[in-house]
Amino acid sequence: MDLPRAPKQRWARATLGLSLLFAVGVVAYFAIAGTPLRGVVLGVVVLGAGYWEYKKKLQEKRVARRYEAEAEEQRRDGGN
Repeated sequence: MDLPRAPKQRWARATLGLSLLFAVGVVAYFAIAGTPLRGVVLGVVVLGAGYWEYKKKLQEKRVARRYEAEAEEQRRDGGN
């Protein structure tokens, strides 16, 4: 069953944007402090975690929509 992509993912995008902003801040902070490599590594970890969380939220929404569609289909078919 192919479901269309969710049209708006405001919270998922917002959290991804915040993790991107935080990752850039981490890189900048450590670059100013004199350890840019540590900043890049930590920034990549933060960005990776943010992306993982983004994908997880999208998957949860897809599963919820699929269950809702199946429940609606069962209601239309008489509950069996």
